[in-house]
Amino acid sequence: MSKTEKRHTLKLTTSILGVIAAAIGIYLILTQVSIINIPSNHIILEQEKEILQLDIQNPAYIGMNNKQIVKVTKDGITAYDLDGEELWSDTLTLDNYIVRQRESFIAVANKMGTAIILFNDKGRQGQIVCKNPIAYFSVNKSGGVAVIESLGDSHILSAYDYRGNALGVKRITYVQDKNSGYPAVAELSPDNKVLLASYIDVDKPVLTSTLIAIQTQKPKDEALDHVLYGIEQKDNLIYEIEFVKDNEWVVIGDKMSTWYTLEGKEIARKSDLSPAFNPYLIKSSNYGDGFFPIISAAHLKKAALHRENELVYLNAKGEKYHSAILNDAVTYFYADDKGVIIGQMNKFTGYDKTGSKLFEFTTSQDINKVFYLQGKRRGIAVAKDKVLRLSPKREGES
Repeated sequence: MSKTEKRHTLKLTTSILGVIAAAIGIYLILTQVSIINIPSNHIILEQEKEILQLDIQNPAYIGMNNKQIVKVTKDGITAYDLDGEELWSDTLTLDNYIVRQRESFIAVANKMGTAIILFNDKGRQGQIVCKNPIAYFSVNKSGGVAVIESLGDSHILSAYDYRGNALGVKRITYVQDKNSGYPAVAELSPDNKVLLASYIDVDKPVLTSTLIAIQTQKPKDEALDHVLYGIEQKDNLIYEIEFVKDNEWVVIGDKMSTWYTLEGKEIARKSDLSPAFNPYLIKSSNYGDGFFPIISAAHLKKAALHRENELVYLNAKGEKYHSAILNDAVTYFYADDKGVIIGQMNKFTGYDKTGSKLFEFTTSQDINKVFYLQGKRRGIAVAKDKVLRLSPKREGES
């Protein structure tokens, strides 16, 4: 081959590579904002069989916990396998109960009761008994629990491990103290070493939320709680604290959401998210840059019949890396470390962490929850009176 022919071949090859690179760039940009529809290998789920009957006179909380179906009623808690066979159970006496779940722990308490019982996929693990009514509690992935007790004119903020042992924090806040406000939400870090809380002060000229971080297991000779730092946010009512990774967390407010490191360094802030649901991760992941999905109401149309929500994926740095407009109003939202499930009336759709569609399930029944087990390619659907197992639709079925 002559030098001229070699130069021509090299030039042609470079041009082809340039076109391919440009095409890949355009493809990535378009898929990031969901402008084009990429073929998906998602499956269609259908009802396989009924595996549990529910008593509509005794309302139940149904959840998934480490491949177990968990049922909580006023009489107790029971775990089942995917065939509906009982794995373990525990008797409880509950009235108006509240369930908090962070896989693989479930915390159950009566509303304004004084006890919290902790379970995992093996059964009961521990119990927390408080002297005062519990106004708020949360559970982390280690089974650690943050508790806010109400004393009428004051509040107690404290933290416990999964066995019910106190972690050395007992912070009392009096309503008369105009400088502190009252605690609204609290969350314990995954390693149980830092207790985070948002205090709301409505007596200042502008509503103010103050985030405080308290070190647990303080030295015995230290009389006061060891406050690591405090962060003040004006004109922002903070109502949710979520850990996106073990050492990075996000606070959700009515005007702004902010990302922080566990040391209190601000990573990012967003004022245009407008979450339509409280973003709550049943299970978080430390892999990659983190995964924090929300359903945003920023694009809601005025007409209620034509509401549009937006599915938004953000990472632990507060960066949006995927979004998709949802043409119908969202009625159900579930999120864990694998992805999300969105319910829109009688249609349920699952997406993985990249935004690819995993499954669709459409039903004429009154279904209020759907869960999906990716490895088993099976789903669980929950109605008022029963729990159904879902399986992939067989080819050739209409």
